[in-house]
Amino acid sequence: MICPNCNKEIKDDSKFCIFCGANVQSQSNARNDAQNNAQSVQPQYNQPQQSVSAQSQNPQYQPNNFQPAGVNQGVFVQPAKPKKPMNKKLLFGIIGGACALLIIIIVSLVLVANHKTKINLSDYIKVSYDGYDAYGTASAEFDYDKYLDDLMKASSSFKKAYNSDITCKKLYDSDITWSSIDDYYDAVDIDYDLDKTSGLSNGDTVTVNFEYDNDAAAQYKIEYVGESKEYTVEGLKETKKIDPFEGVTVEFSGTSPNVYAKVVNNSKDEVYENIYYDLSKSYDIKIGDTITVTVSNDPEYFVEAYGCVFTSTTKDFKCTAVDQYVSKTADIKEDTLNAMKKQTEDVINAYFAGENKYIGVSDLKFEGTYFLYTKDENGWNWDGNNQIYIIYSGKVKSVEDKKAFDETTVYFPVRFKDIMQYADGTQNVDLNNTSISGETNLEYHYRNVYGYTNKGDMYKELVESQKADYTEEITDGLK
Repeated sequence: MICPNCNKEIKDDSKFCIFCGANVQSQSNARNDAQNNAQSVQPQYNQPQQSVSAQSQNPQYQPNNFQPAGVNQGVFVQPAKPKKPMNKKLLFGIIGGACALLIIIIVSLVLVANHKTKINLSDYIKVSYDGYDAYGTASAEFDYDKYLDDLMKASSSFKKAYNSDITCKKLYDSDITWSSIDDYYDAVDIDYDLDKTSGLSNGDTVTVNFEYDNDAAAQYKIEYVGESKEYTVEGLKETKKIDPFEGVTVEFSGTSPNVYAKVVNNSKDEVYENIYYDLSKSYDIKIGDTITVTVSNDPEYFVEAYGCVFTSTTKDFKCTAVDQYVSKTADIKEDTLNAMKKQTEDVINAYFAGENKYIGVSDLKFEGTYFLYTKDENGWNWDGNNQIYIIYSGKVKSVEDKKAFDETTVYFPVRFKDIMQYADGTQNVDLNNTSISGETNLEYHYRNVYGYTNKGDMYKELVESQKADYTEEITDGLK
């Protein structure tokens, strides 16, 4: 059949023209109806009819416009207006839009397939503080129950794994492998810690750090977010400051340099009664030494038990008011020296009084002293911690009928030891058991005069012989 719109040949049973898209069926029906109506009211004319082939050969043939000459029209049906050909640009636009929509759908499907639900680990951390200011503690708690619930809500594959034999650990009743178990726990395992957990004060900050494996979590389309986060310490209780050495003294006893020390706590308060102390030194102490007393308790115990903070944990105590051995000549009080000098004179006079038939002495004069102090302050010396020789000189002569020797100057050293100064400042020295040291070459009645005729010999025997054990102070002119 011929398309009534574009006059191109199409199949007889076509509803639409394949070339222009016109509705061939409706136009053909309208034309036939018009012709049938015309034939029912119009007379027959002897006009030659054109064949179908002639119509098809005449491109300008318009059957719908045919009107017989000289005949009035009867009922006439206007044929359907042919449709215009489809716009190619519009067609290409529709096709392009469809392609773009398809691409968007594909990309969306890919994004959905690769989408990972983010889990913020900070949402499950709770940091708590306890204790007293400056001694506070911090702890972090991870809400694993909520964490696992959220993971199952976020990922159906995780929920399946959680409820599978992996979490039930039915390893020997299934085909679950150790490798799959490791993968699961690598994904779910979260490590966290606090950078500081003790010795905290209100206003301090602590930081929570996380460790996790996003590569392992990717199998469940999960991505962890766990940046380090700071928390401010607050709510710690206030403390009471106390001096742990209130009412505490150090008691020194003994004689310097062999003094003993002990701590005396005079407080009756429960807190102080429970404080214990250590001494830096408790024996072999000499006057002038400083002893450091240290609190031996853990200060945090008193914070926790009594809410008390020590203002200090050490205190120095100086050894002063104790008995001591005099360590140098300048420390010998005048009355002590005079007592020793008088005793020396008495010893010398008593000696010559006992030998007055043979010898005599005149012009006694105080020459000075040898003072010796022990080098081993913590030891014990038979010869004393200190020694002092009070030295007099005198002119000795023989009083026998036949003089045994000419008048000679003799030095008479008399030794005293362990001169002590008491805590109250008074001094004491044993004046008994004293005698003249040394012996001269002046003979009389089968004996020799006590003392020394040569100062050098006297120094060697009394001082140099003891240098290994004593330090010395010598009066000028006596060496």
